[in-house]
Amino acid sequence: MKKNSFVIICACFLVFALLRYPQAMLAAGAKSVTLWFNQVLPSLFPFMVACSLLLRMGAAEMVGEWLRPLMKPLFGLPGIAAFPFFLGIFSGYPMGAKITASLYEEKKISISQAEHILSFCNNPGPLFLVGTVGAAFFHAPFWGYLFLLCCFLGALATGILFRFLYPQRADTNFSSYQKTTPPPITECLPKTIADSIDTITQIGGYIIIFGVAVEAFKQTGIFDLLGHMLSFLPFSNEYLCGLCGGVLEMTNGTFLLSTAPDDLFIRLTASCMLVAFGGLSILCQTFGILRNVPIKKSRYVAAKLSNSLFSGIFFFAFVPFLEKYAQKTVPTLAVMAETAFSFPSLYVNCSLLFFVFALCFALFQRR
Repeated sequence: MKKNSFVIICACFLVFALLRYPQAMLAAGAKSVTLWFNQVLPSLFPFMVACSLLLRMGAAEMVGEWLRPLMKPLFGLPGIAAFPFFLGIFSGYPMGAKITASLYEEKKISISQAEHILSFCNNPGPLFLVGTVGAAFFHAPFWGYLFLLCCFLGALATGILFRFLYPQRADTNFSSYQKTTPPPITECLPKTIADSIDTITQIGGYIIIFGVAVEAFKQTGIFDLLGHMLSFLPFSNEYLCGLCGGVLEMTNGTFLLSTAPDDLFIRLTASCMLVAFGGLSILCQTFGILRNVPIKKSRYVAAKLSNSLFSGIFFFAFVPFLEKYAQKTVPTLAVMAETAFSFPSLYVNCSLLFFVFALCFALFQRR
């Protein structure tokens, strides 16, 4: 009953804001629709279709065969767990959760393994971190590459830590799998497209509702009120508003942090922790995708908080040694930009190409 009361209060607040500030709320909704239609839909939908096709063709099992010697010692998981982890890193939220849900629904992993995989596989992607946060917000793509490295290491640390919460049984190690003939493309492609459309539409709904909610908090002065309540902290009001907004929606929060007058190092550390956590918007998107997977939501939230903390610690540790490379980057407002420090970009591209070619080779070998 208490949970329902909270939801009712939130819904009433949103209705009030829509009636009281219709112009601002309409603009926020239109901006969210544009964000979803112009950026999220064209970038994420093809990736969802491709990943679903790979799953239906047995690519996850092939990856599991190769990477079992790596995944078992590190995380206590079967090799098949590498599939959602690496594709989640390359594509960003919420692909890691989507692939994990598919593996569970196809009975290729247990619920305990699904919970463990989810603790470290759902992470921000390179395009968002390097292009949006690094280049567009902080005017230096290098910071995006560093965020990507820290989030990756934070996810690894979280996965290793949480393995002690999920003891593995001998009958769920997936030491081998039965090779089956993949379904014909005329059968699996329509199902894949329909499933991906359902998921991407749901993600768009969350983006719109949280974009409107953030605007409602702005218009009603709640962010300013929270900033004044926390004014005893040695941070500016803009910085505190960015933190509060980032807890709701990470993109808006990191943008506010990038414009705050505080020290750059403090703003970057907070931004790294925010993108690793994802905010309530990403949490709701993830739980919507996992609606058929009976996970313990409190454990997933604890894992994201752990991931955020580890990412912040790694960023704090690396900056003194790598800050000099940030001076070599070319300031830009473009979505994606080249930098003089090109090693991270080359590493990411080579890793992705190797992963794709290896999958193609395995599928041809299987046939």
